[in-house]
Amino acid sequence: MKLTPLQKEFWTDATHRWNIKTGATRSGKTWLDYYVIPKRIRALQGRPGDVLLLGNTQATLERNVLNPMREMYGDKLVSIIKNDNKVRLFGRWCYALGADKVTQVNKIRGMSIAYCYGDEVVTWNQEVFEMLKSRLDKEYSCFDGTCNPENPKHWFKRFIDSDADIFCQKYTLDDNPFLPDSFVVNLKNEYRGTVYYNRYVLGEWCNAEGLLFPQFADNPKLWEVKELPKFQIVNIGLDIGGTKSHSTLVATGISNNWHNLTTFMERKIVHAKGTIDADRLCQETVSFIKALNEMKYYPSYVCVDNAEQVLLNSIRTAVWEAGLSTEVIDCKKIDGKTRILIYNLLLNQHRMKFKAVPMVVESLSTALYDTKKNEDAILDDFTTDIDTFDAHFYSWSIFKDYVTGVM
Repeated sequence: MKLTPLQKEFWTDATHRWNIKTGATRSGKTWLDYYVIPKRIRALQGRPGDVLLLGNTQATLERNVLNPMREMYGDKLVSIIKNDNKVRLFGRWCYALGADKVTQVNKIRGMSIAYCYGDEVVTWNQEVFEMLKSRLDKEYSCFDGTCNPENPKHWFKRFIDSDADIFCQKYTLDDNPFLPDSFVVNLKNEYRGTVYYNRYVLGEWCNAEGLLFPQFADNPKLWEVKELPKFQIVNIGLDIGGTKSHSTLVATGISNNWHNLTTFMERKIVHAKGTIDADRLCQETVSFIKALNEMKYYPSYVCVDNAEQVLLNSIRTAVWEAGLSTEVIDCKKIDGKTRILIYNLLLNQHRMKFKAVPMVVESLSTALYDTKKNEDAILDDFTTDIDTFDAHFYSWSIFKDYVTGVM
């Protein structure tokens, strides 16, 4: 078993109540735990107490930890998770739970935990972590956990910096000499110029502030195309602004086996102050689809963002009555941090292109972090064109899993 110097240090020195590895992605933090977990469980032989594994969700815990261990040790030593959330690991029944929601607190309330393993700790609900503290009630209770760093105000960073009995390591991408050189170079290039380079390559806890996409804002012409490729699908995003903002239609084509996105048409719908004109929204959407049809593009969906379903239904009826084949559906949303990360990766991989859409280009060039929040979030205070940014995202987010699946 080949180990890096940091992995060797953790193997021998992680003897505290809290043993934590933070730092870069793919730096070897979780891989070592495929050996640490059985070591901890075997050391509990003859000792009472629950063994608990926590992840962001049970599914991510299965993907990141249990399935790789099952491939290493076989399903007799690492079983599947049962309906009662139990999994048999190395001869001992353990619990495997998600920690992303406050409702998970009740699942560990009353436990007496001898050992807990934590995956992706920064993604947990804080109240779950606070309950976990009180459940590690044996003299020999201990916790092993891993995470990628977030902003310095994150609750888990505050815990790491506390005076608790903590052994903590910081990993950088270069701390893993077993990675292929080409992978390291590509990953650095994909994160370069963004806050994620500091977090996921250098392993630093740092604030996200300023522009969301500084590399794009510096020279957006690098992402422009003169000719449109052949699209396998075209889709429309519609953000219906509130009474203080406009609405926006954006068309994006996806080409090259879901690999590239090219945004090539946009339209702003300015409402009278304090109103949303439903009739005009219907007319503009129908007109936008017809304009695409004239270019021999037949969009599959209009993905609409609005909490009021009456508006969506009105647009759907107008499109249907116009004899158009495009389906009107709800948009797909994800949290701000994931959205920012995906955009940065697609831009840095030059898989997101633009042609004659100055509003979209301007909205991405000026989008900012909301520094008043403790998590990575997009500023939405009417100082930037968040409506166009949203419409652009909705124009392809329904296919997010296909697009990100080839990263």
